[in-house]
Amino acid sequence: MGSFLSLPILIIAAAIQASVVPQIRLLGGGPELVFLLVVAWSINAEIEESVVWAFIGGIAYDLLSAAPTGATTLGLLVVVFAVSGLGRQVFRIGFFMMIGIVLFGTFVQQIIFVGVLLFAGRSVSILFDLAYVVAPTMLYNLLLIWPAYWFARRMQRRFVTSRRRVLSSRPE
Repeated sequence: MGSFLSLPILIIAAAIQASVVPQIRLLGGGPELVFLLVVAWSINAEIEESVVWAFIGGIAYDLLSAAPTGATTLGLLVVVFAVSGLGRQVFRIGFFMMIGIVLFGTFVQQIIFVGVLLFAGRSVSILFDLAYVVAPTMLYNLLLIWPAYWFARRMQRRFVTSRRRVLSSRPE
């Protein structure tokens, strides 16, 4: 069920990120709504479902922005696999671990994005981008992961509960 939810949720998030977020930037960085939703969902979801979320979110955002198609997707997939691997190693992802995931994930996703831009032939100043774009983006993402996580957990609980009701009401 979570894979079906990804399409409308992430398309709306990508549209907001491509149209509204550029208006509220701090320096060159802004919140990455698609990244936040994908990370928040993947913390408590299976890897297959998380990969679907990363793929749909990345493609939706890339299609609505000037980025090469697949640039965001590649970074999101790497972060989702890292979150999944971490989730298998620990019992529960707590407050400090979530902070680490967001900071490290934002950094990795941005570095991969810059690498794809360089590979596509665009001129990028790496040190300038780290200070002017990546650092403010990390701050925004750190502040906004909590509402994104709250939203993702509410959606996951609602649809897992409804799926259990449907499965339990089926005749055997």
